Amino acid sequence: MRAFVLMFLIWLLAWPAFAAESEPVDTGKVTASIVSSHNSVAPGQEFYIALRTVLDEGWHTYWRNPGDSGEPVQINWDLPEGVTAGEISWPIPRPIPTGAIVNYGFEGTPLFPVKFTVSPDVEPGTDITVVSNFYYLVCADVCIPEDGSVSLSMIVGEPVEDARWSPEIVAALASSPIRGEVQGAIQKSGDVIDISFTDLPDGDFSNAYFFPYDQGVLGHSNPQSVRRGEDGLRLSTTPDYLWEGSPPETLEGVLTYEAGGELKGTNVALTVGKSLNIGATAVPRPAVGGLTVWTAIIGAMIGGLILNLMPCVFPVISIKALSIAKTAHGERSVIRREGWLYTAGVMATFLLLTIVLLALKAGGAEIGWGFQLQSPKVVAGLAILLFVIGLNLLGVFEFGGGLQNTGQSLTQKSGAAGSFFTGALAVIVATPCTAPMMAGAVGYALAAPAIVTLAVFMALALGFALPFLLIAYVPGLLSKLPKPGPWMVRFKEVLSFPMFAAAIWLVWVLSLQAGEDGVLVVLSAMLAVAIAIWCFKNTRLFGKAIGALAVLAAIFMPLSLSGAGTGEAVAVELKAEAWSPARVEELQAEGRPIFVDFTAAWCVTCKVNEKLVLNTSKVQELFEETNTVFLIADWTNKDDVIAAELAKYDRAGVPLYLVYSDNSVSPAILPQTLSYNVIRKAIAGE
Repeated sequence: MRAFVLMFLIWLLAWPAFAAESEPVDTGKVTASIVSSHNSVAPGQEFYIALRTVLDEGWHTYWRNPGDSGEPVQINWDLPEGVTAGEISWPIPRPIPTGAIVNYGFEGTPLFPVKFTVSPDVEPGTDITVVSNFYYLVCADVCIPEDGSVSLSMIVGEPVEDARWSPEIVAALASSPIRGEVQGAIQKSGDVIDISFTDLPDGDFSNAYFFPYDQGVLGHSNPQSVRRGEDGLRLSTTPDYLWEGSPPETLEGVLTYEAGGELKGTNVALTVGKSLNIGATAVPRPAVGGLTVWTAIIGAMIGGLILNLMPCVFPVISIKALSIAKTAHGERSVIRREGWLYTAGVMATFLLLTIVLLALKAGGAEIGWGFQLQSPKVVAGLAILLFVIGLNLLGVFEFGGGLQNTGQSLTQKSGAAGSFFTGALAVIVATPCTAPMMAGAVGYALAAPAIVTLAVFMALALGFALPFLLIAYVPGLLSKLPKPGPWMVRFKEVLSFPMFAAAIWLVWVLSLQAGEDGVLVVLSAMLAVAIAIWCFKNTRLFGKAIGALAVLAAIFMPLSLSGAGTGEAVAVELKAEAWSPARVEELQAEGRPIFVDFTAAWCVTCKVNEKLVLNTSKVQELFEETNTVFLIADWTNKDDVIAAELAKYDRAGVPLYLVYSDNSVSPAILPQTLSYNVIRKAIAGE
């Protein structure tokens, strides 16, 4: 009995030398060991040994591409004769933001499996010992390089799987990215990188992320905006230093997504310089504040109602108010007809804008609410149109029944075309404004499938047209309006001045987009309009011909414009710096508070906030006292980087105000109506 117990104790003491796990070693912030899928292996067999790391809470190590900083986990093997080792089967990494930078790595208990092969020539009964020399950089608020060495022995003979570690290694291999059927391409366009994928597996790609194998491909710290199409997926972000030279023909990496409630990954080889057709966009990204389709529709309708009160809409809305005052005491059927025609003009124009916007988005353009005013041609044309309407209201000439029948008799019924046209014009001039509750709804709509986008924008249109439609059906409101009379002549003339003011404002916007030459072109076109009006009053054929030529000149001159302006007037006026993702990173690294103003010269809400709040001595003193840097992201002209940043916060238009306090990684999103106290509390991190 004593001999049996002694033999058992000897065997028990010797067991760890042939177990499927090495002795663990504590390197400081990590406890590491190597574990094997088998207790014993046969000659010619493949098996796995994995480095197992147990990290202290709050610490992380790094993937093969560590991101903005760090070093990857490294394993060197001392192997006996007849045993070979392959490469690490890397787990799926995760983005790890640290201040202004983003790293790729692991927390918790990552496992790093490596395939081993025993040569068929190894004799059974051979004791093989594998030694792992490992190194990793482990980081939290500081980084510490740690290393260690462990060994594991096993017998060559009958293959025996280890019941403890084999299942865990198999699970780790199953969750590691593998090469599937996914096709990928990557293309640089200006300051934007587009990565497109097709032949995707089943899963949720709303939070998809691409991890490149190589550094220098992407700006790691910048977001990757997601657009899912019917035939694939597109990620957009910023390039890194690799694109300054000649990139290779193929780049590889891991595309991650969710499936069955788990994070999945697939290895993808990207063809450089190409873009794959992903089809019409179809999957919305999660919206800030948890918006759903119905809350977006309701928010859009309420935003459309409020949009009637915004200053950019006032000149055209005033024309409609004049029309209602003229017809308020006439036949009810006429009033209702005009209400519906105005609504039809609003709905049709919104529908047209939405279709154009969806078509441009499907083509890969980064655009949003008010996108048409980023075109100098549109701004110039709208300025000329408002100038013409102002002249008409002032009585310089008459359109007859065209524009609300501002003809010779103000008591006549308004023209159908005039009501429809007024609704269309109201929509066009409303686009520089963003009403409360609109921003989130529009941002959600532009990230959603086309049918949802149409539904949200039609709700916005209905809300915008609803006040005049309701007035047409509420007799009590109509009865309170004054009866038509001589006062309407003066009121019509007074309405010309808001039109001229709006035209002047648009000319100023054009000066930022197309410079001095743009202003010269639009003023020359206005001169041509004046000449045409004077010539058309001439009854002779020659005079009318000259007038027709002047009209053609007024139409074609704005078409020659292009965006050549500096767009820097706002930044100079407010003594601010130009925004860029890189500048935000630099300032965050310095620990300074940052106020970012996403604005545009054509955004009336932006200008009101600048005039009443941002460009005041009180706010400027606040920035100086708190050492806050003011950054301007000027979207007056098309800018894909700014558009991508807006999309990151589920915004499709401006204004957007972000504040990075001195202790924040993610910015606070401020309301669209600013005040001194709102800015002060955000900077203080309250």
